[in-house]
Order: sequence, then structure tokens, then C-alpha cells
Amino acid sequence: MKRLQYRHRGGPDVLEWAEVDEPTAGPKEIVVEVRAASINPTDIKMRTGELGVANLFEPSPKGMGLDFAGIVRAVGPEVSTLVPGDAVTGLSAPRSRSFADLVKVKHDKVRRVPDGLDFAEASTLPMGAATGAKVAAKYLTPRHGQTDHRVAVLGAGGGIGLYAVQFARDTGALVTAVAGGPAANTLRSFGLDEVLDYRTQTLAGSGRRFDTVIDLSDRYMYRDVEAALSRKGCFRTMTPGLGHLGALVTKRRARPAFAIADTGGLDRAIEAVGRKRLVAGVGATFAMGDAIDVLRDYEEGRLKVVGKVVLTRP
Repeated sequence: MKRLQYRHRGGPDVLEWAEVDEPTAGPKEIVVEVRAASINPTDIKMRTGELGVANLFEPSPKGMGLDFAGIVRAVGPEVSTLVPGDAVTGLSAPRSRSFADLVKVKHDKVRRVPDGLDFAEASTLPMGAATGAKVAAKYLTPRHGQTDHRVAVLGAGGGIGLYAVQFARDTGALVTAVAGGPAANTLRSFGLDEVLDYRTQTLAGSGRRFDTVIDLSDRYMYRDVEAALSRKGCFRTMTPGLGHLGALVTKRRARPAFAIADTGGLDRAIEAVGRKRLVAGVGATFAMGDAIDVLRDYEEGRLKVVGKVVLTRP
């Protein structure tokens, strides 16, 4: 089978397609024929080294692709909940990444594709929607009895943001989404309290004060939003870096945010899809075989889409 891999850290030029042995399912594992896998910034940051030792100990050559959707090809002898032919979605394992023909995972790490979703849409749930569910549950949910909890999501047009605002809306929070112009119509269709175009509008200029402002875009510092925080409001960043360090150390209203995708978040996403309360955020699809060129365009900012970029196989 073919898989996309790299032998040392770097840009898209280190990637190569390779012929490797097909995986064999262990006792509690399944082998899935990949039909779709979405691109995540985490994929790229692991390859470039921006996430430090995140995947340092994975065997080399390392694969790419964190989430997937596809058809079960084989099941291990101790698997009774799935059979070949089932349509599933889930997160890949370190030794078997999903930009490939086949992926091997533990059977309890996947879920059946919800009715009404195609493979491209389903592939955005394990990382994008599951992380968005965790973000909303941890940082955007009103306290018990609170009816006027106002939150702002910066980077709301991205792969996590499109889901986080939908989950936050359903918690009862008053949601302001901040994104670029192309995302505005999509975000407004979610029934949010307010949508701002970051190119011409600011949170402070809205005249509102927010209990939580969370940045999913890696564009904002505490000083950019301080004036828009309520008296007990808090700014949280999902991508804390050196530029945030001063505020995180000295300002009580600046904190990092941590949300890791898992099967609990995936279950919440699938349940919301079933209730028709979650719209899958696919921005564009490309052939899996073109992954290297697509990743190069993605990393160099030439893909201007709202939602996730998905690689598909027939």
C-alpha cells in the first residue's frame, strides 16, 4: 500500500509517497480503508518540530494524518462490535497515520459514520469537532444559573472554530464569532449572537464585554482584547508562545487553553450531528494522491477556504 511519510523534520519537501506493507489487525484492532482524511495544523507542527517532542519517539519514517473516515477492511479476533464493510471515523495511532491507503487502529477508538454524512464530512469530526466540543465544554459554558454569559471566539472560521461556536451556542452562551469575511455567511447561518469581520471590526469596538475570549487563530495577544473583557473576564489562547508569556505570567485574566481531541469529544459531536445541531465544516476536498502539493499550498497560505481541507480517495 502507499503512505505519505517523512524521515526528518522540515517543510513539504521532506514528504514522500512510499510503498509499505499492509497492516494486519491485532486481537483488538481493525484495519480501515481510508476514504478521507482532513489536514490539521497539528500534523504540520509535528513534522516541522514546532510541537517539540510531540512525535519525537514515533518510529522513522513517520507518517502524517491524524483523523480519517473509511470502510472497515479487517477486524481482529477479539472485535465483535464491527465487521468488514462498516463505515467508521476516528483518530489514527502513532504507528499508523491516515494519509495512506490503509490505517490500523484499536476498535474502541473509532465510531460509526453518522447517517447523512459523507466520508469527507465525517473525517472532520475526530479532530475538528471533538476539539471544538472540548473547547466549548471547558471554556465557553455558562456557570450554573447564569443566563448572560458572553463569549467571543477568535478564529471562528477555522477547522476547530466552526465547531466550537456551534457547541458554545448550544450551551446557552451568547456567542460572538470573529473571522475573515468569507466565513461570515457560514457563521451567521449557525444562529450566533454576533459575527465580526476581524479586518474591519474589533471586539472593543462592538461595545460588548466578554466573560471569555478564546483565540483559536494564533493572531491575538492579551493587549488586543483586554479592553473588551468584563470585570472578571478571561482571555485564553490555544497557541501560547513567547509573545504571550508576559501576559500569562503577570495578568490574572490571561490564561492558556488546552483541549485535546478524544473519543468523548467525538461522541458529543456524533450526538449533535444526530440531533441536527452540528454542521460539518468541509472547506475543500482534494485527491489524496496530490497531498504533497496540497500541503504546500496549505502551509504557504494559498488555500483560502472556510473549514477543513480534506484529502479523499475513491
